[in-house]
Amino acid sequence: MLETIGGGVALFDYDNDGLIDMLFTGGGQFIENGGLLPSINGYPPVLYHNNGDATFTDVTADAGLNVQPFYSHGAFTADYDNDGCLDILITGFGGLLLFHNNGDGTFEEVASNLNLSDQAWSVGAAWGDINNDGILELYVAHYIDWSFDNHPFCAGKNTSFLSNQNDTNRRDTCSPRLFAPLPDQLFQFDDNGSFVDISQQAGIRTTNNKQYGKGLGVLMADLDLDGDIDVYVTNDTEANFFWRNRGDGTFEEVAALTGVGFDNAGNADGSMGMDLGDYNLDGLPDLFVTNFQSEQFALYKNLGNALFQHVSSATGMLSFPSSYVGWGTVFVDADNDGDEDLFVANGHVQRYPVDSSITQLPIALENNNGRFAKVNHSLGPYFTSEHNGRGIATGDLNNDGYVDLAYTHVNQNCSVLINHTDNHNHWITLHLIGTQCNRSAVGSRVTLTTNTGKQVRQIKGGSSFASSNDSRIFFGIPENAEITQLEIHWAGGQTQIINAPAPNQQLTIIQP
Repeated sequence: MLETIGGGVALFDYDNDGLIDMLFTGGGQFIENGGLLPSINGYPPVLYHNNGDATFTDVTADAGLNVQPFYSHGAFTADYDNDGCLDILITGFGGLLLFHNNGDGTFEEVASNLNLSDQAWSVGAAWGDINNDGILELYVAHYIDWSFDNHPFCAGKNTSFLSNQNDTNRRDTCSPRLFAPLPDQLFQFDDNGSFVDISQQAGIRTTNNKQYGKGLGVLMADLDLDGDIDVYVTNDTEANFFWRNRGDGTFEEVAALTGVGFDNAGNADGSMGMDLGDYNLDGLPDLFVTNFQSEQFALYKNLGNALFQHVSSATGMLSFPSSYVGWGTVFVDADNDGDEDLFVANGHVQRYPVDSSITQLPIALENNNGRFAKVNHSLGPYFTSEHNGRGIATGDLNNDGYVDLAYTHVNQNCSVLINHTDNHNHWITLHLIGTQCNRSAVGSRVTLTTNTGKQVRQIKGGSSFASSNDSRIFFGIPENAEITQLEIHWAGGQTQIINAPAPNQQLTIIQP
């Protein structure tokens, strides 16, 4: 099971030099023990420093990240202690690693010192300030109760590759339906400088709460625009979670009530990745969720008042094969035309899938007035070749105003795609620094107004799959549009107006 999950990528500026660096999780390996159950060894993450000339240097050892961990999956960056430097959380099978950024290009692993204890299998996580006190909380989603001790023999459904149908090599990956779900955890960084599990008092896990999922992805954002951070969790073969913040530091699970727990037929999907964006430019945050084969990828349109509608069929989401198994996904305005496009990493989990190969084409969907069309063939050779994709992260690696992509794969090299879109559109990039809210400004929302319309972006925690995006806000501006105003709703409620900023620049905005 472990090797099917794969790993993620984080795009972030670890040394505050203005250039986005890259970190990839290491995964691991199984070590045979002479007929006994195998042991599991982890590989360290790899950190690449951006040299500013379209090259990167492996600085893992120099940065102090050359730690032999558990079998790792996810990488999630944020400034948890508000010291001005981005820290790194690593999730995986058997624990968590928290690398504190020392501010001099090095990191120190501090999870155990700060009581960040979690031995369950974790993949997805997210940072967000649930009570607007300026300190980030950490939500960790747990997957399934799996080990070599309880792993059954699961026969592959596709036996066409066998010369002998009794061949024991027909063993394949087991379905997560065979394993029990695990409860998630919510941690708070307290005044004593350590983490405290507040899952029970926040309502995430109580004596009467049976909301145990098989969590793979986590998003922390203000989904209902009421001024506080909510949590959305993608679960594999279980209903997804929408933990709506009551405003007092506690949550209510409302996914079924609000329309984002199931597909359009009321079924729980095998959900992996997700992202938040405003695909129809109505100012309301919509959700996109990737699922298993033969399940529609779900686009949930925000109707307001915390109600959503499954609109995949009406927006062109049936334009690609149902055999795809989707993982990481991102909303990004790839051509700076003012609306957000969609990208999806695909790849199968079974060794011998029936209706597909293990490797699959990624998906690139162009947004045309709220409907999506597949445009793989116009974007370069990566999108016309198959991969066993997992994570995706977005960021502007060369600071040219066009957002780039990084993909991870299972048992294949990672891919970094530089955006060479050639058009006359404009852009503006915003780096928000909180002073009263959390320094990472997670939960802040920006509205860009031009003479042709409005766009809205949020700084969110988590999203995609096992990955972290460049936390700057990117707006594409059509050629004929002029910016009239930026309106910043800082996490916690403060509003700031910037009138008529010039396009084609990055603004660093410090909360007043």
